[in-house]
Amino acid sequence: MQLILAPMQGLVDDVMRDLLTRIGGYDECVSEFVRITHTVHSRSTWLKYAPEIANGNKTPAGTPCTVQLLGSDADNMAVNALEAVRFGADKIDLNFGCPAPTVNKHKGGAVLLKEPDLIHHIVKTLRQRLPEHIPLTGKMRLGYEDKSLALECAAGGACALTVHARTKVEGYEPPAHWEWIRKIREHVAIPVTANGDVFSLKDYIGIKEMTGCNSVMLGRGAVIR
Repeated sequence: MQLILAPMQGLVDDVMRDLLTRIGGYDECVSEFVRITHTVHSRSTWLKYAPEIANGNKTPAGTPCTVQLLGSDADNMAVNALEAVRFGADKIDLNFGCPAPTVNKHKGGAVLLKEPDLIHHIVKTLRQRLPEHIPLTGKMRLGYEDKSLALECAAGGACALTVHARTKVEGYEPPAHWEWIRKIREHVAIPVTANGDVFSLKDYIGIKEMTGCNSVMLGRGAVIR
């Protein structure tokens, strides 16, 4: 049973991660995404988004923090992931779920859900280049405009997957389609974390029962509280 604090860009920064993990209850948290384009980031950039790297990849309260990358250039993402590891990161997460129009316009986040083969290529490339002991995980939505490619995108080769139960077009409008998380969990042979519309204990129990997942990720619900 795990409770994970979501990586919400521009909202759950290191200060908010510190605050929420001090309150307690979280088994893990994830950094805001580090955007990967044509450059190779310096140590200062990694520490800007994930200062926890300098603290053994933990928040001041001792909660493990994973570094998240966003991009579509598999080779440069791999180079940057290796740099993050060189500076101390011990786990890498890939963002295939950000719905922000600016991000999607530059071929990042949820827009990649239109191209399952590209998602598979990115995951495969990073998995081949990273040291074996570095876990590689992913976070996705159910699709871009519809859910027709959800199962194909989910079978990307990461060691664990978090699924936000909406498409990009659905944004954050209710309802979250928890039943689709169950479909994905039953389709893949890796652990799946459920995410979307968990604002209360009742929601937490409901999403676990509907999806069959042993871990839940909280985003807006955590910040609102």
